[in-house]
Amino acid sequence: MTGLLRGPWGVALVLAYLLNAYVAYGALTIQPQGVWDESTLTAIEFASALLITLVLTFLIGLFPVRRRSLSRWWLAPAVVFLAMGSARWTYIVQTYPQGPGS
Repeated sequence: MTGLLRGPWGVALVLAYLLNAYVAYGALTIQPQGVWDESTLTAIEFASALLITLVLTFLIGLFPVRRRSLSRWWLAPAVVFLAMGSARWTYIVQTYPQGPGS
């Protein structure tokens, strides 16, 4: 029975991880032109927040891992994406603080 469940769960997780990788690429490669570039800073913060919320793929992967259809390594990319999103968001907030009146 686990062989039948491995395929659909694996495909769903691979697709979810590809979406996470796309968002992570955007969050990590976009660079603001300066402190005044508020629209780019907002976009980076949004992409980082989206990357953190896409950790729901961890919950998608938790079900087949608990049923032992997939190994525990399938949960590792979700944790890495969560750490990357949190680190990028923290870096942006610390490096480009909002000034008075912003």
